Amino acid sequence: MTFTPTDAFHAFAVGREDDSPMVQMTQALGTRMTDHRGLIDLPALAVLFDDLGGYPFWVADQSATTMQARLSMSMLDRPDVTERLTAVADLRLHNKLYGSTTVDITGDAGRLLCIGNARNVRVQRELVVAGDGVPHLPAPVTPNEAAIVGAPDPDLSGRAVIDRIVAGDAPIGPLSELLNGSITAVADDGLTFSCVGEQWMGNVMGTMHGGVIGAIVAQGCSFAAQSAMRPGGQYQLVDFTVAFLRSPEVDGRSVHVRATPVKLGRRLSIFDAELRDDEGTLLARATADVRFDL
Repeated sequence: MTFTPTDAFHAFAVGREDDSPMVQMTQALGTRMTDHRGLIDLPALAVLFDDLGGYPFWVADQSATTMQARLSMSMLDRPDVTERLTAVADLRLHNKLYGSTTVDITGDAGRLLCIGNARNVRVQRELVVAGDGVPHLPAPVTPNEAAIVGAPDPDLSGRAVIDRIVAGDAPIGPLSELLNGSITAVADDGLTFSCVGEQWMGNVMGTMHGGVIGAIVAQGCSFAAQSAMRPGGQYQLVDFTVAFLRSPEVDGRSVHVRATPVKLGRRLSIFDAELRDDEGTLLARATADVRFDL
């Protein structure tokens, strides 16, 4: 994939249409956002959800910088690779310390795809960018420079699919490549998905953008779900909650998602995940509900 992102918005093709209000953002989906199955799943929407989920609280009182403490996302349908998404945010709680913002994401013809909530918190951190920290984003361009990935062999078990990715015999998918990701450990009780931080992953305070963290952790959960699939089975992340505990650096150090099954069901399975740095410091915790009956 020949693409060099400048920031998280550029990487995930997130921006604003010329005539849209600031509480509305657009994401242009394309092959860059697809996973190892050639599909769009919840991880691809995390940057859009996180950034817009924090915007209304930030502009309501810019006396201090703000971050998201937690994201909760629910997928109602799977986006198509070619869809152009529209997200709108509504600030439901606002006080001196905390906020709560709801986010709705729709696709073509207003099809509701994702709903959820961002828990906002004020922090005392300096900006590392000029101005007020509010990005002035152009309309996004469809990110179709990556080669489309075909579906895994339906005769293979999910674990065999993961083993082929680890061995380099099957693609890890454009989204994981974008995240500098690799599957670094696989076992019956879970797997580890590791990503190398880069400057483009940073936020206006110089640490990893919450949406990038969300995408990394959710993708780790996705691979754990794949590992547990029966031959020919299909899955989708339908609910995902991530709590941000510490902010990872974006200076070339790695972060590691350890995703483990809590319950494996015929229709719905649950996975827990922890994100840690190379020293073992806990950075984020998450839970994902995954449909196995598609």
